[in-house]
Amino acid sequence: MEKVSVHESINRMYEKAKKEGISTVFDRWLLQQPQCGFGLQGICCQLCSHGPCRITKKAQAGICGANADTIVARNWLRLAIHGASSYSHHLEEAAKTLKVAALGNTIFQIREEKKLEDLATALEIGGAHNSRELAIKVADGLLQEIRKGSDEPFKLTLHYAPKPRIEVWERLGILGGGINSEIRDNMSRVSTSIDTDPVDLLLKALRLSVTANYVCLAIETIHDILFGSPSLKKIEADLGIIDPDYVNIVAHGHQPFMAYAVMEVAKSEEFEKALKEAEAKGIKVYGSMCTGQELAQREAPENVYGGQLGNWIFQEFWLATGAIDAVMMDMNCSIPSLSSIAKKYHTKLIPVSSLVRLEGADTPIEFKPELAKERAKEIITSAIEAFKNRKKNPITFSEAKSEAITGTGIESVLKVLGGSLDPLIGAIKDGKIRGIAAVVGCTTTKTGHDELTVRLTEELISRNVLVVNAGCASSAVEARGLLLPEAKKNAGDGLKAICEALGIPPCLSFGTCTDISRIALAVTAIANTLGADVPALPVAASAPEYLEQKAVLYGTFALAFGLFLHVSPLPPVIGSSLVTKILTENVEALTGGKVAPESDPKKGADLILNHIESKRKLLGLS
Repeated sequence: MEKVSVHESINRMYEKAKKEGISTVFDRWLLQQPQCGFGLQGICCQLCSHGPCRITKKAQAGICGANADTIVARNWLRLAIHGASSYSHHLEEAAKTLKVAALGNTIFQIREEKKLEDLATALEIGGAHNSRELAIKVADGLLQEIRKGSDEPFKLTLHYAPKPRIEVWERLGILGGGINSEIRDNMSRVSTSIDTDPVDLLLKALRLSVTANYVCLAIETIHDILFGSPSLKKIEADLGIIDPDYVNIVAHGHQPFMAYAVMEVAKSEEFEKALKEAEAKGIKVYGSMCTGQELAQREAPENVYGGQLGNWIFQEFWLATGAIDAVMMDMNCSIPSLSSIAKKYHTKLIPVSSLVRLEGADTPIEFKPELAKERAKEIITSAIEAFKNRKKNPITFSEAKSEAITGTGIESVLKVLGGSLDPLIGAIKDGKIRGIAAVVGCTTTKTGHDELTVRLTEELISRNVLVVNAGCASSAVEARGLLLPEAKKNAGDGLKAICEALGIPPCLSFGTCTDISRIALAVTAIANTLGADVPALPVAASAPEYLEQKAVLYGTFALAFGLFLHVSPLPPVIGSSLVTKILTENVEALTGGKVAPESDPKKGADLILNHIESKRKLLGLS
């Protein structure tokens, strides 16, 4: 059996797909080899009709005169802008949904008043007579914040960021304003021959990332208000969770609103007759990618929620089982190949976001908060019809599944620790836990699907480093069984003792890529408790299989936040010696963060542990 993934479920389904003539991400990656060396180095430009231009030994500048440094830095900022625009869209939709919920015009309700009050405090909003009135004010306040000018700091940054970080960001001019203005200004800046200073372009990327992180924190806080805060619970993950006797619906993407509406409607008895006629046992909603992580970390109807299928590379393979009846595609990462695979089976591909369109997909059923219940019914009805057609087709069963503890957040961590961070900080001080590493982000085909994420995580916990996850990396460790207390057997003696004492696994999943903002909040709490700035802490970040624009944006934030950032694959910056030196060396003197590329998991763990040990030494810890 050919090995393309760290997960046996994917390896087996890949063999099945090949036999059935299905082209998958792994096949298409091979067909792209060798990949463009200019693109890998970041030294190609297509901004104007003079181009495309590329930097070579013969041509050290583009036709306009832009050199490698300008082209690489400008391309990096453009990637960050794309990531920021996705988060801006997400927050606007979340704020509007909160407002509709406050008006009582949707299936959603205000469930976490304390979180609502916290957000109101951050926005300097008061004077409301009840939670509904406060929610309307908060929603309007957030919409105003994201749309305001770039010359006035984003209020949530000022409220939630560590004070020493704010001082650094102000000094460097990277304390950003309204996200939409930052996006607009930077889109203008990276147009042809406007801002061509590579240092300034990189500073603007740092600035954009700062605002974007606290935009993400606002998104997750609204999710808490509407769906409840994360709480520790046990779920199942991997392809073996699919039950072919049920009408199976996948919630796929990054925005959980339609998924929660469908689960709420599906738990009712409304579809009993239709399910009986279709000879289905019931309805199951499975999570995929970050939308799935949203479902995994909060309470969900036990008779409806089916578990987490995996990260973005899993999507072709859960379709190929033949047991999926409908896919709700929200923003983003629904890859173009889905429609060709769905045609081989019976699966309905339903865009539920105004942004998502896919050639060959079914008619969109877009999420609108005031129509959420009705549109959830449409989706379920469509899935039941698809289930009837599915009975003609053979199903490929997978036995691979693992349990996982999910729902990590500030509140759930404090609950385990008895209401204070002192036990965790004490374990770090006495050396049982050497430090904390956030292993986050996407997954790629370049190093083997989830291979580097899993191997790096296993290396780190074996060296007594507590690992926290978010994004597609969460799915990797869930399917691998590393989010179980039993995984302590893979940990070093010190971390193992802490896991035994607290009943926790050696890895803690914070959930989605958006939840990286919660990890930053946890680091802020540790820094505040110790009275230290972030760069002084024995903490590090890793994006071992980063993929797309959001990952570039969050990697840039790690630098602004003052974190050591291990990354793989090699970012498209090596065509510029200046940009490479700034990111791997010079930026440390400005913000305390720096990039460390490495695609070998053991060497990557060495880099992270060396950094952690150097910080322990400076803090006087043995």
